[in-house]
Amino acid sequence: MPRLDAERIGLWREFGIIATALQRRLDEALVEEFDLPLSWFEVLTSIRAAGGSMRVHELCQALGEVPSSLSRRIDRMEDEGFVRRRHAPRADDRRAVVVQITSQGRAVWRDANITYRRMVQRLFAQRLSDTDLAALVRVWGKLAEGLQAEAPSD
Repeated sequence: MPRLDAERIGLWREFGIIATALQRRLDEALVEEFDLPLSWFEVLTSIRAAGGSMRVHELCQALGEVPSSLSRRIDRMEDEGFVRRRHAPRADDRRAVVVQITSQGRAVWRDANITYRRMVQRLFAQRLSDTDLAALVRVWGKLAEGLQAEAPSD
């Protein structure tokens, strides 16, 4: 196992700084054009990808969020008409709540997705070669494996 040296610490810090800066740029573009924060866009994207509705705990897992912060975000998104909550139809779990995307949420996501994709192209995709992408896939795969290995068991 490689030692934790100054270069690895520096790369780790730079990774976090760059990721935050890229997300901030995406957030600014979405808020400017659609008054839609990136965190809301990600919620809509996850729900849409799941077929239009998701149980709250599944949404938490998909976004890597804790229920309390996601619940507040969903409250605000529901106030804006982008999502709605309903009780899960399963009789064996009456406490489960499902979050559904509304037609207004689908419409704003569709328009915002154009801006999102344009920004990802400009800030990320066009700057990386196929070799760079393959390296990222390899590195992110190793990091994801490490997270899974470190995850607490249920």
